[in-house]
Amino acid sequence: MKKSVYFILLCLMMFCTFYGIRYIRRPEKSQPAVSEIYENKVITSAYIVKTEQVYNAPADGRIYHYLGEGTKVKKNNILMTVYTGDVSEQTLAELNSINQKIIELQNSGTSYSLGSNSQENIDIIKGNIIKAANGNELGNIENYKLQINSIVTGSIQDMRKSDISALESKKQSIELGLQSAKSDIYSQMAGVYSKNVDGLEETLTPRAVMEYKVEDYDRIKQPIEKPQSAVTSGQPVCKVVNNQTWYVMTVVKTDIAAKLSKGQKVTVRFSQLPGIETKGTIEYISKEDRNTDKNVVVIKCEQYKEGVLSLRQTGVELVIESYEGYRVPISAIRIIDGKKGVMVRTEAGNCFRKCKVLYTDMLDQTVIISKDFDDNKGQLMESDSIIIGEK
Repeated sequence: MKKSVYFILLCLMMFCTFYGIRYIRRPEKSQPAVSEIYENKVITSAYIVKTEQVYNAPADGRIYHYLGEGTKVKKNNILMTVYTGDVSEQTLAELNSINQKIIELQNSGTSYSLGSNSQENIDIIKGNIIKAANGNELGNIENYKLQINSIVTGSIQDMRKSDISALESKKQSIELGLQSAKSDIYSQMAGVYSKNVDGLEETLTPRAVMEYKVEDYDRIKQPIEKPQSAVTSGQPVCKVVNNQTWYVMTVVKTDIAAKLSKGQKVTVRFSQLPGIETKGTIEYISKEDRNTDKNVVVIKCEQYKEGVLSLRQTGVELVIESYEGYRVPISAIRIIDGKKGVMVRTEAGNCFRKCKVLYTDMLDQTVIISKDFDDNKGQLMESDSIIIGEK
């Protein structure tokens, strides 16, 4: 009997010794502290709501736009001309081409001056000739040759001004040759010019959408087609959009809307404009409708973003929350003396670092912790790692 007891005790001692040594020697699991940005976002569609002033054709005729889509304008800027007589579309296209070249030259900082920099200017033009040749732009090559000849002979002092002057003269010549009466349209407010008149300017206004319900959103008519070059009197032909304040109106599920609040900051991205995003503030959330599980959300934006104000309907990505920190398994979070933190392996040994949990993902059992720890040791070093094993 005693032998059996001794045998059992011996086995227990061997078992404890074996697994105790194994536990002590077992390597700790750890992972480098890799920074990550987590975004809680919603992908949906939306309408761009703006303050828009529409301009109608004063007479029947063909329209000539002076400005490109999205161009910023001041009050009393000329926007377009309606030619009421016999004028071909080809002539208007030529006028438009000349006008665009004038704008490009006016915005260009390149100037070919005589004097000590004349050789440098010639080298610049030679480079332009090579680019034109590669692009098969033979007409430009001839123009560049004339520029070089003008610099060498000293026939002009500034080629850019000379080019603009020549284009202006050609433009005036075409306009004088038009056997047609014309009516000009001028802006009555400052903003952004747009040719995209879609018929929603009078109904989809900032004031109106602040009372929208889901049924109102669903009743929005699809934008109409853009007008052709030939227009009739009273037909909408262009508009100026307030670029200081505009809105994004969308519909989200009620469970998402319940987590939103008026005044909350969000980031908006646009599927039709890759790389463009803007900050916004939630201005309106519709009350829950018993017949639907959705809510209208309106976001106020006060940053001008090129291209956005030419849109009416677009896909959007709403970033509701964004966290930057270290993603680690939930098991790496430890509580010592009532303080939440992680064990960190450093060159000096293991130490406990108090931290703040920014986001918990129950789906994959991970958390994102702040990059700034709640102690006087600062951020993790590149040589540090977070222990995620049992020890």
